Amino acid sequence: MSSLVNKDDSDDSLISENSPSIFNIFELLDPLASKVAARQLPIFSKRSHNQDNKSEKPSTRSKIYRHYRNGAKIPINELRQKIFKRIKALDQPLDLIFFKNPSVIEKLFYPFTLFNIFAIGYIMGKFPEWFHIYYSIMFGILMPVRFYTYYKTQNHYYMADLCYFVNIMCLVFIWIRSDSIMLFHSCFAFSFGSLAFAVIAWRNSLVLHSIDKTTSCFIHIMPPCTMYIIYYGISESYKLERFPGARKSIDLKTNILWTSLFYLLWQSLYHYFITVRQSSKIKAGKRMTSFEYLTTHQFKNWWVVKLNDPWPAVIYILLQYFYQLSTMLLCSIWLRYKLAASLFLIFIFLCAAHNGATYYIDYYGKAYLDEVMKLRREVGILQQKLDSVNDNEISIDLDDEQRTDHLNVVYNNIGNQRSDVSIRSQSSSILSLDNDKED
Repeated sequence: MSSLVNKDDSDDSLISENSPSIFNIFELLDPLASKVAARQLPIFSKRSHNQDNKSEKPSTRSKIYRHYRNGAKIPINELRQKIFKRIKALDQPLDLIFFKNPSVIEKLFYPFTLFNIFAIGYIMGKFPEWFHIYYSIMFGILMPVRFYTYYKTQNHYYMADLCYFVNIMCLVFIWIRSDSIMLFHSCFAFSFGSLAFAVIAWRNSLVLHSIDKTTSCFIHIMPPCTMYIIYYGISESYKLERFPGARKSIDLKTNILWTSLFYLLWQSLYHYFITVRQSSKIKAGKRMTSFEYLTTHQFKNWWVVKLNDPWPAVIYILLQYFYQLSTMLLCSIWLRYKLAASLFLIFIFLCAAHNGATYYIDYYGKAYLDEVMKLRREVGILQQKLDSVNDNEISIDLDDEQRTDHLNVVYNNIGNQRSDVSIRSQSSSILSLDNDKED
């Protein structure tokens, strides 16, 4: 992995490719890092007044202008070192919280998720004009956490998937180009299309204690909820003032054209920065992408995967594009009928909740059943050993009552040990990032 730090710098030993670190946050910026150059800042103009007056002291503004006019450079290397030192100081406590001792943060995240479910419903019904602000704040809270945890587990290439691109598009519409009709309809089509149906296709699970799974639900469910509130929830007067682009004035053909252009833009950026620039790491198995996961796990025996390069990737791109088109065709219904759009959002939320319930019941129920079966087998083996003990091997004969007491003591000891093992196994299972693969 190329680094922003020069090879001659002493801190270069802190960055290792083989050990995951928060330093990997600069990896996706590597193609841009080489283009960063120190330049003069052309933000100061020359003094307008006469400088012939020698007695007058030069102003601070004129000193700064002369400083940069004489060739002052931006201290890029110095800024790098300061950033890396701060990152190193922040990395250790975050690693302790999210990976080595995550039970504390997950106990706090459980009520946090419940509160957010309540807050989302309350704001949507009572203060819909504030919902886009709430969505932006939650995005700003959850994305840095995912940014860190994914880089630490070397799953950060998933953050270049379409779902994150659509979230950025929604934020651009909300805060930068709220007057763009084509941007709103593209965000609406992507949100109610690919993102919403991904909850069903990729089985996003609303697991309340899991930061990873809840964040995956957030990035797939909140954008369509936000577009729904902007289009249906707020008053017409406020919509014209705050979101003038949220109007039904684009037909389906035009909407397909614009969404296809945005899809092409995302695919171009994705394949340049990920598929091409990082191909060596992907082929070496050091990084995982959605395409690599599908071709090596779920569809590894499919005949398309066995074709010569680049046909598997080309077919994957085309299938993904037609999947997007097929899901967005229903947007004409969601844009026309408020009740249909409302029922669709409820259905998506219930699917995520059902997937979460399935995870809790199947995963922890199966783990508990396995522990009970192991305990029964160990008790059975112990019973057989006690029954086969010869009178010559023990100094005192055990009558039936003593034998029963001795068995109960051993049984309780084994039960305590198995309980401890069960608790540790369930705690460790919570630590693992069973990542949802989006889009």
